Amino acid sequence: MAEWPLPPGDRLPCALLLITADGMVHSANTTAHAWFEGQAHPMTPLAHFLGISEHDERVGALDGFIEGLRHTGQMRELRLALYRHTGERFSALLMGMPLIDPGGLYLGFDAMVLDLSRWQDRETLVPYTRAENLQAQLESRTRSQGLALRDIDAFAQILSHDLRTPLRHARGYLRLMREHADQVDDPVQREYTQSAMRAVEGMNGMIDALLDFTRLSRVRVDAQAVPLGPLVQGLLVHLNRHPHAARVSWRIDPDLPVVRGDPMLLAQAFSHVLDNALKFTRSVQEPRIEVGWQEGADGTRLFYVNDNGVGFDRRAADKVFTLFQRQHHSLDYEGMGVGLALMRRIIERHGGIARCESSPGQGCRVSFTLPPDLADSAREG
Repeated sequence: MAEWPLPPGDRLPCALLLITADGMVHSANTTAHAWFEGQAHPMTPLAHFLGISEHDERVGALDGFIEGLRHTGQMRELRLALYRHTGERFSALLMGMPLIDPGGLYLGFDAMVLDLSRWQDRETLVPYTRAENLQAQLESRTRSQGLALRDIDAFAQILSHDLRTPLRHARGYLRLMREHADQVDDPVQREYTQSAMRAVEGMNGMIDALLDFTRLSRVRVDAQAVPLGPLVQGLLVHLNRHPHAARVSWRIDPDLPVVRGDPMLLAQAFSHVLDNALKFTRSVQEPRIEVGWQEGADGTRLFYVNDNGVGFDRRAADKVFTLFQRQHHSLDYEGMGVGLALMRRIIERHGGIARCESSPGQGCRVSFTLPPDLADSAREG
């Protein structure tokens, strides 16, 4: 008769058992006895040792687990709800490794019971596989994304309704004050009222910009073939309505490619960049704006808009993509500092990266990439 050794690891935070071929607990470590029986009872049926009664539905699952070990000869796992002898319920993972003698005879199996309510047991004793780690990371990120999107929706709701209500009230009272200032011909009150009205309208514009920014996190990217040549030319028709645009020397690459992306979003991105270049070149004697592109060795496409405008300190280059971060005084150049922030969010939704390079008096270069899996090999003819 084979000699059964005592199980190692008496002090491990898990139950270790040796089970015979007929499903009897031959021996168990101290932890197993502390969890389930409090004292040793050799040759006890496994179900009874674990505190599972004869008519419990868990008996069927346990019998199937044992038969699977016998017939497959491979390690198996079974999750069970178990109770310690103190009555404490816990979620358990039963792991079994078949014991086969050199002649191929099935002797039983080596069992381990982990308390899944203490996840460090599983991590320490049975490290997660790469697939399990990836699945756990995916589930965690999915939960985090769901919470973030829920917060964005709540934030948008507050912006759309709760914050606009006091602004409407303020605007109404300011109109009354302006009418009163006109009636009494009080220029000081009229000036103060107009300044307050501009502040209210500015706040309303900031709310609109925040709503646009949050919507870009939720909007579906409808990817399709987008010829950038016609798209940019169409934007120029609109931009040429600005008085300053007639003096600009436009240099548009005639071979702008066809890309895959959302046409409305990409048009919005290009519009923000071109409008930014147009604004900051109006004080230049001979303004120039160039739109071009190049393709990297890995297929990534880089698009850029260069201008010879006023530029700004290169140390502030990253801030131009932050909402409401202005590089010039509002008295010199209009706007709230949102265009490039929206542009970068659009590019990021397409899987690209946006950058900005500039120096005072040396113009500005705004560039962004589109990954190769969003680009068609076909080019505009």
